[in-house]
Amino acid sequence: AFGSGGGTVNIPFLPPWSMASQIGRTFKTINDLFSRGNHLDLYYAFLTLINEVEPVGLLGANSKLDARGLVCLVRNCRRPLLECLRDETCKKCVDELDKVGLRDQVMAYRIIRSYQTPKFERLSLCINEKHNCLRNTANRPQLPEVMPMKTFRGKELTHEAAEDILIGHREEGHPQSWMLVCGQNPAYDEFPCQYQMFYRGKARNSVWYNPVFKVLTLDGKEEWRRSDYKVRREKTPGKFRLSFCDNGVTSQEHWHIVDADDELRWVVLYYSGAAATAGQAYLGAMLATPDGKWPEESEMPRITRSLERAGIPWHEMVEVCNGNCGGAPLTPLHPEKMIAGG
Repeated sequence: AFGSGGGTVNIPFLPPWSMASQIGRTFKTINDLFSRGNHLDLYYAFLTLINEVEPVGLLGANSKLDARGLVCLVRNCRRPLLECLRDETCKKCVDELDKVGLRDQVMAYRIIRSYQTPKFERLSLCINEKHNCLRNTANRPQLPEVMPMKTFRGKELTHEAAEDILIGHREEGHPQSWMLVCGQNPAYDEFPCQYQMFYRGKARNSVWYNPVFKVLTLDGKEEWRRSDYKVRREKTPGKFRLSFCDNGVTSQEHWHIVDADDELRWVVLYYSGAAATAGQAYLGAMLATPDGKWPEESEMPRITRSLERAGIPWHEMVEVCNGNCGGAPLTPLHPEKMIAGG
């Protein structure tokens, strides 16, 4: 029976590899995506339906092990698998991911962030990065082609100035560079209390990015989480390549500074990326300010034009909840280059 409004879809007495079971799982996925009502999930619901007729590249994520994958798992990852299955939290993460699949990026990421443990990370690293037992692949979205800002404070944008924009208010002695006001991608941009920490490392030309944010776990708790990105310049000032390993999966992202206020009262950032061995490709945009509060009304026309250059209408941007943000762990994860006079 197919439920409505996100209800459970039950297909009894059918082997999981049967055509009827596969159709049932597809309809459940579409039903769940539609029930959330945001633009990205609606987009993936339509793509999931189209994928049943003709393969869609963005839906390449496979989360089910076939016979070849099982051989890979048993041969290469027995120890981390047994450690995970013996741990209640790790097993819960695997079970919940198996229910929704990796194609549902919003729920999959929330599950991973809710139940992340070192044991799950070791299992994921073995299955995905070391051996790719699921045989996934994904490429970063190439469209829309979003160009970074060309000038800043009346001068041509340089690599150093672009890095200064990212580092933002940390150079003024604040713990965070920026704090998100709103974001486009519900899988990554809509967690509460998102502090962005960009800073220069001690090695020459090194820059790190440590976002800190709250996760509302599936069992109703609030937990602080953080990530660790390596930031590298691209040839064009204002373009950066970011890489990080998150719960055993490596992601490669391209970030562009679309626009920024001369006084750093706000910044618009765009990104696109892929976690190849998880079969996931994604993109998004965000508006950030020093404290997470909305910019002045007089700034909104310019911000609107900036979002339009990235092909993003306002109705796709969702406000971040920035209440009750005290106690965030805003300590850099790497040695930081000291700022002169700091």
